[in-house]
Amino acid sequence: MYSVGEIKNTFKERSWWAIVASLSPSKYITYYIANYTNLTPNQVTLISFILAGIAGIAFWFGYFIWGALLYQLSYIFDIIDGSLARVKGISSKYGAFLDVFTDWIKAPILIIILLYTQNEIEWLLAILILLTWSCCANKYNDMLFYTEDNSLSRSSQIQQSKIGKYFKYMEKKHILPLPGIIEFEALILFFYPITGLNIFIYLAILLLSFIFLLKVYIIVKKLK
Repeated sequence: MYSVGEIKNTFKERSWWAIVASLSPSKYITYYIANYTNLTPNQVTLISFILAGIAGIAFWFGYFIWGALLYQLSYIFDIIDGSLARVKGISSKYGAFLDVFTDWIKAPILIIILLYTQNEIEWLLAILILLTWSCCANKYNDMLFYTEDNSLSRSSQIQQSKIGKYFKYMEKKHILPLPGIIEFEALILFFYPITGLNIFIYLAILLLSFIFLLKVYIIVKKLK
């Protein structure tokens, strides 16, 4: 039998939204799946993907609250698959690929369906552009990590700065240091359809812009 404590220790860095709304149910659902079912982590990933697909159908036909709740349930199962793999010691490269691949296609498709049905085309285009730019910045940042320009001295300078120390502290606590893509998705796919208030679209775009600018800032610091 796997204990709840063992399962809790398998959670990786936790997003702010996960801490607020998802970790507690994820922990206990993982406990049940690990001890009382034969579900594999890859099957849980597919369940998460299917739930996201049903959420998209709900958005398309105007059942926005149901769509938001199904999106949140899909996110909970997205947390569970990795935890289940780690607690059972059956992590695999294929499983990691499947998890990342489904993650990358779920949110954009749901956002397109939701904002298209709400006739928010301008905001949809802005979000897609920002997502593309952010992805490019992220890939370029990853590339810099493997080049000679990413010297030890520069890395040390960043780590010794105030923001570097804050990041290090949050890393020790296994908490992501800043709101990120998960919080962006929660704003646009949970709070917006639940409330119908455009303020959550604006907040999502502001957060996505912040994420992009932060990545650009990190790239500039590495290139200096």
